[in-house]
Amino acid sequence: MINNQNQLMLVADLIAAQFGSSTEVVLHDFTGDLDHSIVYIVNGHVTGRTVGDAPTQSFLRYMNLNGPRKKMEKIRHVSHLPDGRIIRSSTVNFFDEDGTLNSSLCINQDITDLVALENAVKGLSDANYFESSALSSYNEFDAPPSSIHGMMDNIITEGLSAIGTPPDKMNKEAKIKLLKFLDERGVFLIQKSGQKVCSLLGISKFTLYNYLEEIRGKEKKNSK
Repeated sequence: MINNQNQLMLVADLIAAQFGSSTEVVLHDFTGDLDHSIVYIVNGHVTGRTVGDAPTQSFLRYMNLNGPRKKMEKIRHVSHLPDGRIIRSSTVNFFDEDGTLNSSLCINQDITDLVALENAVKGLSDANYFESSALSSYNEFDAPPSSIHGMMDNIITEGLSAIGTPPDKMNKEAKIKLLKFLDERGVFLIQKSGQKVCSLLGISKFTLYNYLEEIRGKEKKNSK
């Protein structure tokens, strides 16, 4: 359990009280079971999630420990729920002393009515305070996953489709491309994911770790 959970819960309550029932505030705890990372949520009706749910696929990508460790993520990021509502999201991450991500506080604000109001008055004002661009670009907000492993299976399927080669026909280059795809989306943060991927590709854990080390080594060089 995160050390400052009670304080973060108070912050969540404060944010929700300030912005009202259209603003959801979610506290994720990554020190335990990733399949049930949501430990506190206010106004969960905004996205339909509850305590005990897992992070979404896109958020799993953001929290990937192998990527840049940023405290602030998805600031005022606009996306759409499956029912067409428009959501504006911001996230702050918290890390242990050794740099390990332990928790995140996420704000998801339903701005559907605000965008509609802007569209109604945009001819009267040049201020353009609200996100008029929200309707011109479509970014879908992830539907709550049934389980973290179900999400993993979806990501693997997406990766196989992107590579376009059956696992039993893949050479080393194709396998590395798939592993890079999965690594960037945080798949290897999920318990027993390595075992599943090794079985899929017909490789040993030793080979998997060597491939991942090769991938991450190249990414570090490219980032310098």
